[in-house]
Amino acid sequence: MSETEIVLRLNAMGDILLTVPTLRAIAERGINVHLVIHGRWAQLGEFLPASVHYYNGTGSLIRLTGQLKKLHARAVFDLQGKLSTIAMRSMLNAPITRVYQKRNFNEQLLALRGKYPLRLSDQRPVWQKYGEVCGVNLDNPDAALNLSHDYIDACRKILHELDLPEKQFILLHPDASKPGKQIPAALLAALQHGLPLMTAIIGTGSAELPSGIKALDLRNRFSLYHLPGIISLAAAVVSSDSGPMHLARAVGTPLAALFFQTCPSLGFAPIPADNVMVISEPMPCKPCSLHGQNFECPEGHFACRNVNISDTVEKISRFFADYI
Repeated sequence: MSETEIVLRLNAMGDILLTVPTLRAIAERGINVHLVIHGRWAQLGEFLPASVHYYNGTGSLIRLTGQLKKLHARAVFDLQGKLSTIAMRSMLNAPITRVYQKRNFNEQLLALRGKYPLRLSDQRPVWQKYGEVCGVNLDNPDAALNLSHDYIDACRKILHELDLPEKQFILLHPDASKPGKQIPAALLAALQHGLPLMTAIIGTGSAELPSGIKALDLRNRFSLYHLPGIISLAAAVVSSDSGPMHLARAVGTPLAALFFQTCPSLGFAPIPADNVMVISEPMPCKPCSLHGQNFECPEGHFACRNVNISDTVEKISRFFADYI
């Protein structure tokens, strides 16, 4: 009978996608790997290389833990470290239990106090740290999602309805969960004119697009379930530091990832690949927050967002030229 291991990583989309190389590496050992994510990400569950279970708040904790206990897992790896996963791993009481620590206590305290620039003692990427916690080697990380032929065909039908020819458009994802991560309007406008193919905007925002934005607006035109397939059928993606950035990497679409207030040194850059470019201007005050949550610049200039627009568009266009 095969051994079983459980990985707990409830949120967010990007963090869940960064577990994929670890999940694959565990499975390659002949181990049954089970992943617990929050129910809000259920539409992505079938694409993940694990048996997926869903946490739907504290009311589901006892029931979910009861189901997981029946697996008699030899190991539980907590990559979240929140109260919900602390309770879960305690109740499971597996022989092997390991916990991922994002930052040491002093670094966490400095972040909470708003001290900047944030300089972590361990700047290795998060996906690599996940592998270390779970005891697997990730020298050649496999970040790919499992997308079936039937699923891709269904996504092609959506493109046809939207009158978008496969691989003949570039997706722009300007939004992010925090304001300091969002692509500035002026850069977004320049991207729609300066890239070699037609552009379309994806996301879940409902606000009116800034004046001058003429790219096809695909926001809220299809579900999260179809987002991986639509991205896989695009020629390329330009994205803010966000979940769709990691999703583009996970389906192998050429990607330009833009970091403004945040910084790859925090460990959340996309998993490296030849067709992935990360753009992040080094600055002595950056990053000034963990998640890009500062509405106002503590230095009074927001230089991290006032990037050289023409240079940035040209850099992205040159990079995509090798793949489009």
